Amino acid sequence: MNALRHVHTLLMPGGTLVDAHPVTEERVESAHGVVGTISEPVWLGVDLPNTEEGLRQVVTDGLFTLEAELAYDVVEHFDEATDLLEAKRDTLEGQHGLIAAIQAASLPLSTHFRVTARRLRAMPEPATAGESVRSRRN
Repeated sequence: MNALRHVHTLLMPGGTLVDAHPVTEERVESAHGVVGTISEPVWLGVDLPNTEEGLRQVVTDGLFTLEAELAYDVVEHFDEATDLLEAKRDTLEGQHGLIAAIQAASLPLSTHFRVTARRLRAMPEPATAGESVRSRRN
């Protein structure tokens, strides 16, 4: 079962779901400009498109209505390269060129990524073929 379909079963009609997730890879910047981008090809090529499609599908299917959407940037600041490398260790795994560039970059460092947040309203379960909304309430 799609996670959003499951969440719909947990909410009362009219309940609110807030979905927020990154929509870009993380960019690393130094005092002198862009150092590089933390590459996450599986997330960017598979996970993100699946997430976006899942959201579109539950709205198309009438389970939720989209009430509001906004995008914002998340910025993290690091005084030392070692702090950034420690914080991003899992996502930087295997990205040796970027790690070297971070270690050589002018301080301070920062990371930047974009997040999209959506407020969705849970709708009553759509009636199935041959079933009226009234009969479902009894």
